[in-house]
Amino acid sequence: MLGSVLTKRLSLEDEIIGLSKSGRKGFAACDLSDEAAIASIFESKKPDLVINTAAYSDVDGCERDPKLAHEANALAVRHLSKLCGRFGAPLIHVSTDYVFDGRKKKPYVETDPTSPVNIYGLTKLEGEYYAAHCQSPWAIVRTSWLFGPDNPANFVNAILARMKTQGEVSVLGDQVDAPTSVEDLTLAIKKIASSLLAAKKSKIKCETYHVCNGGSTTRYEMTLKIKEILKMSQVRVSKTDPGSIQGRLAIRPPYAVMSNRHFEKTFRVRLRPWQESLKDYLLN
Repeated sequence: MLGSVLTKRLSLEDEIIGLSKSGRKGFAACDLSDEAAIASIFESKKPDLVINTAAYSDVDGCERDPKLAHEANALAVRHLSKLCGRFGAPLIHVSTDYVFDGRKKKPYVETDPTSPVNIYGLTKLEGEYYAAHCQSPWAIVRTSWLFGPDNPANFVNAILARMKTQGEVSVLGDQVDAPTSVEDLTLAIKKIASSLLAAKKSKIKCETYHVCNGGSTTRYEMTLKIKEILKMSQVRVSKTDPGSIQGRLAIRPPYAVMSNRHFEKTFRVRLRPWQESLKDYLLN
């Protein structure tokens, strides 16, 4: 989802080479856990900048297949980081709020200790380690709970499809997090990319940034907001008991809200509240 939107937006200004494991339309096929395959692309294209949005983000799937999680979320980043250093290409690596354990009662900042509670978060944290050891300028962008086009499985699209066909939907309300529009995240990554490209000519401190829309909510509360925005008064919304969901293997951080303050101060921008971004997505 993020890769698709980034490719569309960035291609308006630059030549973009999109990669995906499946080789979906508009993307070249490449398994990022295959170092030789990535090296071949670096040799032929010699990229000026690399943005890694790839991940195995099925949180329960990562518990079932930790090998695949490690290959996608850690090993791939190791290869990219190594090659970016060799070719002098800055690296932007997209990570997650799930590197935190969720025990904090106020928004996480970039310097807070990490302590993942599931395989997904653990492998994403390992990916951060490799990104932070890149010999070219780098940035780690932690984000959360993405919504936007090109992915029917993301929460907003999936729950909206259910609301259109069912009179009642039952939704979890056990996690507090910050929803993030892929469009807003794309704009943030563009700013970071510009700073890293400039850093190729001068020294700059490599950074980790938290980038998500302002505010926080639960999936239950967000569903009520969707209902309000689209005036779907006929739909009833209730809370789901987490213990009743089959196949929910992974522990989730109960509170994973992150502070945007460092990013906003660095780039002198304001990230929109999630309600504003959600309304814009649903009505446009």
